Amino acid sequence: MKRMLARLVLIGATLAASPGHALEPERREVIVTHNRVWDGDKYHENFVPSDQGEMLLLAGQDNAVSFVRTQEYYWPLSRQKYVAFERQRVEIDGVLRVTRDGALVVEVALAPFVIVYPEGAVNGNAHLVWGEAALEEFEQYRQAERDFVIAFTASQREQTRYNQALLKAGAARVAGGDIQKVEAPPPPPEPSLKLVTEPRRAYRIALQPGRYEAVVLQGGEEIPGTERTLRILADGGRNGVVAGIVPEERWTRPLPANSATDRIYTVPGTVFYATLAEASRFDEADYVALTRPQAEGVAGRDMWVKRRQVESAEMALEWTGQSAVVESTMDALKVEQTQGSEFGYVVRTASESETPDLRAFEVRVPENTEVTRATVVLTAEGAGAIRRHVVVVHPRNGVQSWGLALAPFVFGLMLIWRRRRT
Repeated sequence: MKRMLARLVLIGATLAASPGHALEPERREVIVTHNRVWDGDKYHENFVPSDQGEMLLLAGQDNAVSFVRTQEYYWPLSRQKYVAFERQRVEIDGVLRVTRDGALVVEVALAPFVIVYPEGAVNGNAHLVWGEAALEEFEQYRQAERDFVIAFTASQREQTRYNQALLKAGAARVAGGDIQKVEAPPPPPEPSLKLVTEPRRAYRIALQPGRYEAVVLQGGEEIPGTERTLRILADGGRNGVVAGIVPEERWTRPLPANSATDRIYTVPGTVFYATLAEASRFDEADYVALTRPQAEGVAGRDMWVKRRQVESAEMALEWTGQSAVVESTMDALKVEQTQGSEFGYVVRTASESETPDLRAFEVRVPENTEVTRATVVLTAEGAGAIRRHVVVVHPRNGVQSWGLALAPFVFGLMLIWRRRRT
């Protein structure tokens, strides 16, 4: 019996270690959509699984939708579907027919496109360029990048020549020669923030708000598996300005304070930072369906999507028990890791030559026990006043806390004593 159990354990260990018995998902050949969708400020790349028949897009800007035959599989650990584009990626080339209530709206052919970011990808304001114009835009971008490399390399050579000339002139002067004038090189070229993505092919979707039906045709025949419903939303959200609170102990994880009912809780003697950011407000279910089609959002719940930091604003701060109102402007701050094995850091004012890590208002909480509340008013140009309330939580008095805790016990003893007397 023991030999049989040992043999079974050995066989099980061998099967577990065998690569052929590793967790391998079941793949099947389907048609999915691989898209570049506009969210009101920038473009997101997503794919919609084959069994998800509805796609959500925004009106007001082009969207790029491509139908791809590929290998799709379900991964139980994440409970999501994935595609193996590296194994198979065949674009469905045809004509995308879009109808509404049975009436033809538009027919679109597959065309190349690029995404143009005039001020860099992080700054938004992108747009799509299609067809031959897209290919020309990308070639001009690549040529501009090559020209910059050539100019920068030449500038580096000039700087090296200048440094060598300075050393030579200094050596001659030390040896008793005359002072030689060395011409400074021209400044290096400024890099461009513009970014143009590589050309890809897709169907151009730019429709009015509403619900549509779409299918890809080849030779006038519908391709099975390409039927989709398009739901076009009216706009890219309601724009506004939101506040954020950055605790001193974890500046990388700001806390949102988007609503006027939000309270900021803090303790005496600490420091926190208040930020402002441009944002767009969406219905959570709509935005999640737009950017992450397999996720589920809560319908009817507001969701703020931050766009970029507000660079300039003013703050008025009034503490209870203090008659003076503290007014300040936004600071450019730099965060530095402390030396040694500890994971601490310090926040300081950034110099003019440094790129700030944070633009915020510094708020120092008084240690005065009489200060329990404050009102913060943040004002940005064109955004109006944003008012938030601060609650200062003071530590409890030890004797008082023990007294309150023992009060029910003492009261009970008094009741027992009185009953015994009566």
